[in-house]
Amino acid sequence: MSDYSLGFLIGFVVVIVITLIIAVVLRFRNNNTNSYDERQLIARNAAYKYSFFTLVFYCILCGMLDIADIKWAEIVIQMFLGMFMSVTVFVVICIFKDAYFGIKKGKNNIYTFLYLSATITVVQLFSFIFNVFIDKNPIITNGMLNSHLIPLLCAVAFLIMMIATVIKIIISKKEREEE
Repeated sequence: MSDYSLGFLIGFVVVIVITLIIAVVLRFRNNNTNSYDERQLIARNAAYKYSFFTLVFYCILCGMLDIADIKWAEIVIQMFLGMFMSVTVFVVICIFKDAYFGIKKGKNNIYTFLYLSATITVVQLFSFIFNVFIDKNPIITNGMLNSHLIPLLCAVAFLIMMIATVIKIIISKKEREEE
């Protein structure tokens, strides 16, 4: 196992552990209450469905390309791209259906989400720039996209989520002004 693979694996596990710790702390801090109303839950269920089918169709496409012996990316890139696409579809749909942020602390959650998304985007962009331009690691190996592209994919996914949030804030502000 190369140093890069080991570092990536350790970093990935650390991110998962931190995410789980934050989720547990937030759940207990909020007294295990669900802050979504019925309309939001229905919208979230629809978003899950679209997210799931996005991933299914993407997997079918990747499978068809593999059967046709078209190797466009390493397996790890294909998996992460599918995951990023699916999560991004879910988040964007929920944002536009007012179902991503809870009722009780919606405004605080929006700004926290924007801050964390901006931080993740910047960190991932710096990671990509460092890997590709400073360490001179290519993003294409043997004609296929390789794992050095993952930070850029992550940054793009979070940037799309941030843009969707800002657009929704602007739309909501205009709707409130018109009333």
